[in-house]
Amino acid sequence: MGSQQLLLIALGVIITGLAIFAGYTIAKDYLENTNREQLISSIYDIGLLAQQYYKKDVSAGGGGGSFNGWVLPTQLRNTESGNFNALVSQDKVNLTAVGKEIGMNGITNVRVNAIVDASGIKITVVN
Repeated sequence: MGSQQLLLIALGVIITGLAIFAGYTIAKDYLENTNREQLISSIYDIGLLAQQYYKKDVSAGGGGGSFNGWVLPTQLRNTESGNFNALVSQDKVNLTAVGKEIGMNGITNVRVNAIVDASGIKITVVN
């Protein structure tokens, strides 16, 4: 009878370990995907701000057909979902967002890039 009890205890420990591992993996994937979606949403909104500046007349405080002079708002550079950076040129803005969670490669944080130009916003998930 003692060997059956030991077998049941070992089986219980193995099943519990597998359940904990599965729960950890599901939670990690959820946090990663949520962080990526937050970055995509935020970078799209920032891209819209850049396009508004581009389309607005110079007399109204815009770029008048140029992105020169547009600056990423300070309050949007560091958020709870990640850090944002903008590289501005005359005809486009390159946006980069780095999240707080480890990404798909298991090494570096979630990362999303966007290119904003006169025709629209192109978002690319890097990690």
